[in-house]
Amino acid sequence: MEQFQYWWHYDLGAGNTVANLFGFGTTLFVGLAIAKVVNLLFHGRFREWANRTKTDFDDALLDALERPLNLFLIGVAARASIEFLVLPEVLERLSGNVLTVILTVFVAWGITRVQDAVRIVFIDPRVEASETKLDDQLVPIADRTLKVVIWSLAILIAFSNLGYDILSLLTGLGIGGLAVALAAQATLSNLLGAVTIFADQPFQVGDLITLQGHTGVVTDVGLRASRMQTFEGYTVTVPNAAVVGEPVINRTIAKRWRHDMKLGLVYQTTSEQLAEAMRILTEILTEHPHVEPGFAVRFMSFGDSALELTVAYFVTDRAVGRFLDTQSEVNLEIKRRFDAAGLSFAYPSVSVYMEK
Repeated sequence: MEQFQYWWHYDLGAGNTVANLFGFGTTLFVGLAIAKVVNLLFHGRFREWANRTKTDFDDALLDALERPLNLFLIGVAARASIEFLVLPEVLERLSGNVLTVILTVFVAWGITRVQDAVRIVFIDPRVEASETKLDDQLVPIADRTLKVVIWSLAILIAFSNLGYDILSLLTGLGIGGLAVALAAQATLSNLLGAVTIFADQPFQVGDLITLQGHTGVVTDVGLRASRMQTFEGYTVTVPNAAVVGEPVINRTIAKRWRHDMKLGLVYQTTSEQLAEAMRILTEILTEHPHVEPGFAVRFMSFGDSALELTVAYFVTDRAVGRFLDTQSEVNLEIKRRFDAAGLSFAYPSVSVYMEK
């Protein structure tokens, strides 16, 4: 027994005995074993239970928690096992702080993954099924904001565990935040612009708009800027403050996209030919399968070098490709039938008359 006590408390160096190493190794082994068992349960028994239920949320929850929980258990095992070792004060404090921060990160990561599972299973289907586009804009912003809050709390908790005074830290952040706010007025104006867009709803995601000389489909309304994709495939980002301060032409009405164009005929065109041109345009738009009834064809003005006809029609299919194809097909048919009817398009010109 005395021999056992001798070897059990034998100093292996730096104050660590066989008992210390045994406690370190045993605790780490048990912790890793628990993490492995939990991982097997996630892939086995828990997965079988989830497959038997009718809801998809438990499957999504298992996918969300599997990796963060496994890494969290490994971190707990490492944190507990280190307590058995005799380490220099600096190294002990450093290792403890690092593991504390890592565990806090794993917890925040797991919470955000659960948040994603809730959004995918419960919120996204309802957003897709709803007719309004407001939720399409608000849900991504709310999702990002909640994640920022979660990670901010995790950082504060980590600093608190590291021994920092959170109250003093928040006070410092408040003073610093005021200075940053004064230096970031443009960002704040964009944020207020986003609130105005959500309140007034001059456009929604999926609308066809013209803004600052660009025409495209709105793809995202964020806290700082709004984005739209033009017909050429470019992404145009416009700060929200500029959106609020400039006119916006929304070409979407009741799930339809509107297209306007002008046709100029030469001044030699007779009134009978003008009436024939309007009849041809009406037939073309009536016969096209993607043009909705209710279009307008009018003789509106005597231009500088042409008799101007205005045409406005709605395309029922809001796919960008179909919208452009409809314009191309209508324009080609107009050219073909006008040529057959002997109707001449005008081009910018100036006639000079000289008097003696």
